[in-house]
Amino acid sequence: MDFSNKIVRDTLLNGDCVTLECKRAKTEVPKSVWETYSAFANTIGGVILLGIENIKIC
Repeated sequence: MDFSNKIVRDTLLNGDCVTLECKRAKTEVPKSVWETYSAFANTIGGVILLGIENIKIC
């Protein structure tokens, strides 16, 4: 899936916190991403955005 700016913007504006997780990830993938990945894999899925500070949209 090609995540264009429009897709990222629409995902953030949608505000679905159950399937959206933002991770800061400055220089490497944070260890906490694997817990989120596992949670999404065991439920309905989701989107992990790396390089974005956690934001409160819900």
